[in-house]
Amino acid sequence: MLLCPSLVTTEIGLLAFLRLFLKKLERDLENENGGAGVYSASLKKHYLLANDEWKEDIPPGILDGHNVADFLDPDILERCEELEREEGLRLEEEAAQDAFMIDGHDELTEEQREILGKIRKKKAMLIQEHRMKKSTAESRPIVPRKHDKDRKFTTKRLGRQLTSMGVDHTAAVNRLRNQSRGRKRERSLSRADGDDAMDVDGQHSDKKLRTMSRSRSKSRPIEEVVPGDGLRDTAQKKKAIKKSRDSVKNRNKEVAVERRTASSPP
Repeated sequence: MLLCPSLVTTEIGLLAFLRLFLKKLERDLENENGGAGVYSASLKKHYLLANDEWKEDIPPGILDGHNVADFLDPDILERCEELEREEGLRLEEEAAQDAFMIDGHDELTEEQREILGKIRKKKAMLIQEHRMKKSTAESRPIVPRKHDKDRKFTTKRLGRQLTSMGVDHTAAVNRLRNQSRGRKRERSLSRADGDDAMDVDGQHSDKKLRTMSRSRSKSRPIEEVVPGDGLRDTAQKKKAIKKSRDSVKNRNKEVAVERRTASSPP
């Protein structure tokens, strides 16, 4: 196809030339098929098939009683055989390693076997201690009292269980009681001092609490001038408060018909 040079130099000719020799973009296809919101790009045109006419075909889900998705990979049999070979090699390596470990133990001396037995025993004990530590109450969250409605988690019940197991529960119960006691004000009063001493100490403690307590701050009058109000004195502030109340009062006297919205400036 021959093009006239004068035609190519013009704008229309240049557009025609570009349409002939350049690849059509998705934007061009969108404009030709209804524009944005109407055109939907097709992703099937990028499929790599033996025949390009198959790209827009709808693949069947079931064919001849078989699921088509199970046969999409053409190399699936080769991959299965490769996995089986890999699994066989792995099993052979594990068997060879186990045989080496057994043969190696036969070559150890009596002292080395004893050391190896101690190491394995120590390792087993560490694993058992770790599992016991995870299962004990130290690693479990504390159940709040509001969730223990049936009172299942009590020191009395713990004591009965430990006693039935033949374990002295005194230390465990005392430790739980010390943990359950929260941080409070130290009790300076003692019941062994007698009622009179408690009365005297109670009076002193009440007096101390009253002196340490913080009283209510004095209310500030509304007419008092505070730095930052922008007013000169109390009289000017009273006048400003009165004008503010009068403006609200006059506006509230208007009925629904008289109310209007002033037009905002442009």
